[in-house]
Amino acid sequence: MKTNQKSVTAGVLAGVLLAPVPALAVDRDAPTDVDAIKAQLEELQSQLVELEDRQAERDAEESTDGIRFGGAVRLTYAWTDWDDQQKDRGGDFDLEHVGINMDGSIGDVILSAQWRRYNDFQAIRYAWVGYEFTDRTHMELGITQVPFGILPFSSHSFWLGGTYYVGYEDDYDAGIKLEHRPNDDWTFHAAFFKNSEYTSGRSERYSFDLVTDGDDDQQNLETNQVNLRGERHLVTSDDFRVDLGLSLQGGQMYNRITERNGSRFAGAVHADAYYRDWNFQLQGVRYQYNPENPDGVSSSFVQKGAFGFPFMMAARANVYTANIARSFDMNLGPVSNVTCYNDFTYIDPTVKDSSNSIQNVTGCAITAGGVLAYVDWIAGRNMWFVNGDGIGLDGDSAGSWNSRFNFNVGYYF
Repeated sequence: MKTNQKSVTAGVLAGVLLAPVPALAVDRDAPTDVDAIKAQLEELQSQLVELEDRQAERDAEESTDGIRFGGAVRLTYAWTDWDDQQKDRGGDFDLEHVGINMDGSIGDVILSAQWRRYNDFQAIRYAWVGYEFTDRTHMELGITQVPFGILPFSSHSFWLGGTYYVGYEDDYDAGIKLEHRPNDDWTFHAAFFKNSEYTSGRSERYSFDLVTDGDDDQQNLETNQVNLRGERHLVTSDDFRVDLGLSLQGGQMYNRITERNGSRFAGAVHADAYYRDWNFQLQGVRYQYNPENPDGVSSSFVQKGAFGFPFMMAARANVYTANIARSFDMNLGPVSNVTCYNDFTYIDPTVKDSSNSIQNVTGCAITAGGVLAYVDWIAGRNMWFVNGDGIGLDGDSAGSWNSRFNFNVGYYF
């Protein structure tokens, strides 16, 4: 039970006033009793200060216990070069999403969750409980970020990188994750995910996963996934540091029609370097899906989905990422920072009847108090979300480039 500091102080003072005081001798030449009383008062005053300090420490500890609520409201202006009606209107400006965050701790248990409401659907981004075994080891249980590749993002833009759309960036699944930092030079992750955040196979979700609500023949779901990740932190000077890492992922994919489990694997090598105000990201990913589809259904492509849109994707591919960003601290009215970037992704499928996909995003992120705004130009060839038929398909969009201008502004509270 929390104790009021004023009551502690009052109690100690009362004890001092009510304590029996030795009788004082009339003889003024006998100072012994006066000195004893003075020493007693000084000791009690010292004890009082110590009690107040202890109570202040307890109050500070208790004040951190509890759940803190926050969130964001984001709006987007978009202009796309493939939508003639939208171009006639001069683009569209509407709500992108409303989000609610919950973070904090109760006792020794850590909690964190984020829910988002988009125009046409709502979804959980993450929701987990955690425990810190030591200052260097902690666990997360629930819907948590998959430890794969550059963390937390292998990109800088509002659109994230091409790895996000194939399911290997900012992905959240349901399971348990352990993070261990034995020293300042290394970070290790180990995780097991039973399945994706939604076992229904719905495409109305934030993370890009295998889904089943599009093509009736594509009925594969992610299950029983293991992740291992190691990262070496190198600091050569005050101006330069680089994180070098290796990520491995393996799991099953259950087909609802054949009732059999296929397999899937992915690996990545990655580097995240900082030189003064510059950031450089390099990453190579190899992924492979081996579905147990019904007879007559191709295993060269799988169905992914998010944001309510299922699409087909090459089942095997190499993905290459090269990003650069420059941060500018400034004092321009409410603007405190501007970070400009170029994020590039090249997806090279290794299946028949396929074609490569490319995504490039150039833009700047602007920070002004609680406001974060992105100004992006995204260009893509054969890339989903930039008028592509899917990812890695040899379809109508295989040889054409499309682009989209994006201005996204959000207030975080």
